[in-house]
Amino acid sequence: MASKAGIFALQTLTGLPALCSQHNPQTSAPGLAVKAAEIIYQGVMVAYDPANSQAQSADPAMPATARVIGFAPETIDNQLGAKGDLKIKPFAAIGRVKSDGNLTAAHLFKMCRVIDDHTVGLPAGTDADRPAGVLVGLDGDYAFVLVSPLTAQRAPITVTLTSTNGTAGAAADLAALKAETEKSGDDIRAVHAALVTLGLIAPAA
Repeated sequence: MASKAGIFALQTLTGLPALCSQHNPQTSAPGLAVKAAEIIYQGVMVAYDPANSQAQSADPAMPATARVIGFAPETIDNQLGAKGDLKIKPFAAIGRVKSDGNLTAAHLFKMCRVIDDHTVGLPAGTDADRPAGVLVGLDGDYAFVLVSPLTAQRAPITVTLTSTNGTAGAAADLAALKAETEKSGDDIRAVHAALVTLGLIAPAA
């Protein structure tokens, strides 16, 4: 499994181009600006990064601000171009993509993550996950995934707390109290970071 493997023989249950509204649809060349030095093959998942105003193939290493919003209707080869030299108009759909083998019926109707531009897998529950869409069906080595701007949400992030309820109140001395208070502060910062990653709150100024 690897991105940039070429055109992917995508099968879709439905195409929803209206859900992928494009920037400046009234211009003579509607679409999303393709990233510089990028090739997006027909049939693969397409991500859009609003922070950099550019589209690219879905990639597990893409910026955290990027969101998978649809599939590529055709191959766009911008390998020799600058950002925006070419544009793409991805379409939202339930697409049949490859599974990494870890998805089961227990994961249906939950978020799956990007493994490469045509493969999805089980979220790790960390801020490294790049959500692909909602898993709606399994077909052997393949998975049916609902991909659209409306489903481009992050999966839950696991936050492991280090403080223990009741420990501060039972602290034998100031040193023990300080140690537990420091753990509580670490927990608050971890929860804050998770909320920022999920886009629920803004980063601290």
